Amino acid sequence: MNAKQKYLFDLNGYLHLKSVLAETELCSAQEAIDRLLEMPSDKLPPGIVRGSGNGDTSFSNGFSADKSLESLTWHPSTRPIISELTGGKPRFGRGSLVVNQHHNQRITSLHCAREGQGWQTRRYAVKDGHIHCNDFICFFYFTDVNPGDGGIVVLPGSHKSEFERPKIFPHPQSLTEPDGIFFQNLEDLNHPLHPALVNVTPQAGDVVILSELTVHGVLIWKPTNRDRRFLILRYKTQYFSDDRGRKHPFPEEVWERLSPETQELSETVSYGHTKSIISPDLGQ
Repeated sequence: MNAKQKYLFDLNGYLHLKSVLAETELCSAQEAIDRLLEMPSDKLPPGIVRGSGNGDTSFSNGFSADKSLESLTWHPSTRPIISELTGGKPRFGRGSLVVNQHHNQRITSLHCAREGQGWQTRRYAVKDGHIHCNDFICFFYFTDVNPGDGGIVVLPGSHKSEFERPKIFPHPQSLTEPDGIFFQNLEDLNHPLHPALVNVTPQAGDVVILSELTVHGVLIWKPTNRDRRFLILRYKTQYFSDDRGRKHPFPEEVWERLSPETQELSETVSYGHTKSIISPDLGQ
């Protein structure tokens, strides 16, 4: 993780890495997604489930559908950052593929991990020039997002807030009041995006890395002639587990087809253990 990446992640609570995927990597992933979309639900690889939450086409464990997608869990461009943020103790927890279309009307209200999962469990700190973040997401994009399209919005810097974010007011008109400026109702499509919020617009092949402590949400996808395709890869420290004591978070049929490297990355182990996938110069 270079000095610029550290500065921007510490400042904003997210990173936008451009042109991470080589053309061959991007094409292979796009083709794999096309094949997955064409499959009947009963023909999907074992352990992958097609869903329609909020109307989206989503695939739980979709990262495991093809090696071109699975390889993104420990990609050369993101692994130094994953290792840095976890102090060389990473754990890959979940990977879902999402295809977002206009008619689905997907909107996700502003939220962050401390609001629903307890401030005690999530940590962000800087010590000796290294960033520690024990819960974050890597979004790999396979289609372009342009300004005005919609998609993810973030409140930069909110990952370091020392105050609880106030609850949204019950009446839309109160959003214009001074106390309402930082908790906009994203479902109000006629209300302009508050200037404190940023609509991140990645292009195909880009990656957005986001701390779960950063307040974020999703705007409706506006284009009617194209969709938004992205992979959600979730990471924690290897000793921070919410899998009820299980060694890994995946169904056995998914686990069995993963590469040994991905299996090791996904295992819950003690703080003192160093995984063999960690290079000596990473996360130290």
